[in-house]
Amino acid sequence: MTNEPINILIIDDNAESIEHIQQLVSACHEFKINHKLNIESALKFLKTKPSDIVLLQLTIGLDAIKQLRLIKSDIPIIVMGWINDEASIEEILKSGANDYLLENDLKENKIRRSIRFALARYKGQIEPLGWTTSLVNKLHLMEALYKVITQNTKSLNEQIQLILKTGCELFDQEIAIFSHIDKNTFIVEQGYSSSKKIKEGQKFDLKKTFCSITIEHNEPIAIDIVRKPKWKKHPCYLNTGLLSYIGINIYKEGELYGTLSFSSSLAKDQPFRESDFDFIKTLAEWMRNILSNTHTSIDTELLDMHDPVTGLMNKQTFIEDLNSCVNRTLKSEFYYFALLFFDIANLHEIETKLDKKQSNNFMKLIGKRLKTQLRPRDTIARFSDTTFVILLEDVYINETSFAAERIIAEIQKPISIGKNILNVIPSIGIALSSSYKSTDDIINDAEKAIKGAREHHQTFYVINPEHATELQESIPNS
Repeated sequence: MTNEPINILIIDDNAESIEHIQQLVSACHEFKINHKLNIESALKFLKTKPSDIVLLQLTIGLDAIKQLRLIKSDIPIIVMGWINDEASIEEILKSGANDYLLENDLKENKIRRSIRFALARYKGQIEPLGWTTSLVNKLHLMEALYKVITQNTKSLNEQIQLILKTGCELFDQEIAIFSHIDKNTFIVEQGYSSSKKIKEGQKFDLKKTFCSITIEHNEPIAIDIVRKPKWKKHPCYLNTGLLSYIGINIYKEGELYGTLSFSSSLAKDQPFRESDFDFIKTLAEWMRNILSNTHTSIDTELLDMHDPVTGLMNKQTFIEDLNSCVNRTLKSEFYYFALLFFDIANLHEIETKLDKKQSNNFMKLIGKRLKTQLRPRDTIARFSDTTFVILLEDVYINETSFAAERIIAEIQKPISIGKNILNVIPSIGIALSSSYKSTDDIINDAEKAIKGAREHHQTFYVINPEHATELQESIPNS
């Protein structure tokens, strides 16, 4: 028995554009295509004919998204257009589009992948795409928290309280607890709640907490009693009536120290999503760093993970993270990441003007500037004396190019070191994840890309993983 074909409705006022899209997807028998030249005829069609997904030409107008949603509220909509600036694309996604495809970059595998991706989100297999209002707000919360923690102006307890409070907002939960686990005992070290008093030092039987599940599985765990009633048999639900929970283990010096958890007696309006797991992993990492920094003596393990000059992650630690991303792409066709190699084309010229201390301060400042242009979940490291590396997760080629452009604009601002005003010429090599099976392969491609940027006097080059030999040039260096 064969699967039913996917019914695609194309709304485009350009007949040639429709023909081009049809050619791109016609080779795939799983797609059945219908097309309309205006929104009025499309709305009539949608009322009476089955449609699984809409491909909407931007020239039809973003109001068309609202009109389509009135007819079929949950239908995935992919917008296509020629606009290629970040602010406009963000506005398109905020308007309700599930994805945006650049018209002059349409290829068969890209459009088919976008269709499958949008449908998978629609079916609840993965979280919704785009800078929805909720996700944007969450990212802003994380950015604000990150700034406070890295400024290091708050006490240990104040920093932990900020993490707990932010987590409650991120995950829409009532209670946050940072615990210490002593054998089979759950001890509240710090807690936060807007409505209930959390008593520090309070002890519980570990087996009667949802954190026992987190510790058993050694990975972030989310529990939603309403959507998964099997947890109603757990002692924690029977004793407390908690309806939702998300938690993660906290390690200190390589040993399990406790847990970071968020819970509520109220049912969640929306299920926990993949991004929530990313957020709680980041909170746990920040918590671990805060705990590490309480040592009165130098934490040699922490130093071994970071570059001594910039304080950024070092090469060895970064490769471990990169290897995890490569392995994840092998398991999921919906996960994408980008590896960026960054260096300074005129570094030798700059260093001739600086002494050793000034040179170190210069590299430290470059690292800080790079970090200001990244999202909290992105990873940056110093790969060598002259090279930085950046790992962008859950991104497409357009988003990666926007990130590179932001970095370039920031780095090209003059830098004052001593009496020197330094003008930096940045170079970025980009490799996009696809079929890489090892970290060495994607690192080699990123290195090839940065060499291409220098040779062709471009600020950045992208190696297209779908055409391994194709080197795509971008903004020329002045």
